[in-house]
Amino acid sequence: MAIEDKWILFLERNPQFYELSKGDFFIRFLEKISEGSKSFHELKVIFPEIEENDMQIIMDALLKLGVVSSNRVGLKIFFTLAAQGKKLLSAYKATHKFFST
Repeated sequence: MAIEDKWILFLERNPQFYELSKGDFFIRFLEKISEGSKSFHELKVIFPEIEENDMQIIMDALLKLGVVSSNRVGLKIFFTLAAQGKKLLSAYKATHKFFST
């Protein structure tokens, strides 16, 4: 099966990821979280161009899709990459070379 067919099959099986994969922003976002748990503040520092309200909307959407999970430690909430997020990143990285050529 060709690489592009694998990607299409992945999206057919996981249509909830289609919007996330249309551009590289959400992928870059998930890649940063995959490097280790990040607090809301850390994400704001990494992505200063995103306003706080927009960051909250993004995090809520990623949580709802199940690609990130949240854990409260004291007063802080940390976001980690969930199994679905790992699945999406893995499929994206496997096919990224095809789409970038």
